[in-house]
Amino acid sequence: MHLLLLWEGRLNRGRLIVLFDLSPTRASEWIREFGERFPESMKWNSKTRSYEVLPGFFVSTSKSRIDLSESMAKYLAIVGLRNQEIEGVSHVALQAGFHDLSTPSPLVFSRLMEGIRTCQAVRIEYRSMQDPKPHSRDIAPHSLVRSGRRWHVRAFSETHHAFRDYALGRISRIQLLERGDLPGVEDDDAWNTPVPVRLLPHPGLTRDQQTVIRFEYFTDAASRVEICRGPMVPYFIQDVRAALLDSEQPPQYQIIVANLAEVKPWLWMPSKR
Repeated sequence: MHLLLLWEGRLNRGRLIVLFDLSPTRASEWIREFGERFPESMKWNSKTRSYEVLPGFFVSTSKSRIDLSESMAKYLAIVGLRNQEIEGVSHVALQAGFHDLSTPSPLVFSRLMEGIRTCQAVRIEYRSMQDPKPHSRDIAPHSLVRSGRRWHVRAFSETHHAFRDYALGRISRIQLLERGDLPGVEDDDAWNTPVPVRLLPHPGLTRDQQTVIRFEYFTDAASRVEICRGPMVPYFIQDVRAALLDSEQPPQYQIIVANLAEVKPWLWMPSKR
């Protein structure tokens, strides 16, 4: 309810019935109970026949300092995000601009989830750029991560005796194993290391252009610091398209990493800055 009011600006019975498969009576009860708990959050609009958000609700949300990125993700998980349709479909206000090229196999995803839940190892048939032919590996997964456009599993590799990231799209076969003797998340020192990544507007932009970047990404602050798990640092920098090298200039790059020395140990390759 809080997420719907925050991101859609209104609540009504019909919306709750569709999203949560409620009866009209139960949907009304939900709204009444929410209104009693948060009396300053919304008011009834007889024209739209909806409860509309009050400005104070946004103020209180801002003061609570919730993670808006996480909040948006939870909202989208509730309402869904449709792919853009070109022909024969009426307009949908909330939609993805294009199809996701990295949607993982449900079988692979569910088997990995089961392995994580039960602390079981799995055997995967995998291919990589270094070893493009399908080959078998036994791994102990501990986390599934959406990094940019791809899904990865963080797991201990028995073959390499180290924790590694595996792209789900490169797993062709998977089998749960009757064993749980491999290291787990508590042993993954890199995963458990927080690394600050400090971002700045690219100095190659004009002063006015830097102001635009601060407004869009930094909430008007001079810079922004994001805390990443060690292995996720290169994925994050790649996703926000932050410059690391002197050759990476606008307009392709509009943000730079300011603390390069601090993040350099976590990058895939050394920088030539």
